[in-house]
Amino acid sequence: MQLLLTQHRDPNLRSYFVWGPFIRSDNEAAARENAQRFAAPNSMHFWTPTPKLGEDLSATLRLPAGRTAWDVFLLYKKRTFWDSSPPAPAYWQQQLEVVQGDPYDVTVFDAHIVRALESASRP
Repeated sequence: MQLLLTQHRDPNLRSYFVWGPFIRSDNEAAARENAQRFAAPNSMHFWTPTPKLGEDLSATLRLPAGRTAWDVFLLYKKRTFWDSSPPAPAYWQQQLEVVQGDPYDVTVFDAHIVRALESASRP
């Protein structure tokens, strides 16, 4: 993931990391460490003390009941706005071992990023 984030120097690409309490070892200090590990141009890191975002994303991504969306990689088109509920991503992958979304594959995700950047640069 780190290489993927640093190889694209396009101002249209932004990454947002939301760290939260999804497994026992998750806490704000661990989130700060991970933010350093995944530092990249045009990236921002946030800590949330509750799993609410993951729960809201679960509904958007149509995950099975009781599954929280964490360890998911979402790609949104330029000018996508979030309202009271997260919008559906243009493409997404997951490491949750569920049937929804493609399994995480950095090469495939990169190809989707390249296509999205090409699309965003067209008038």
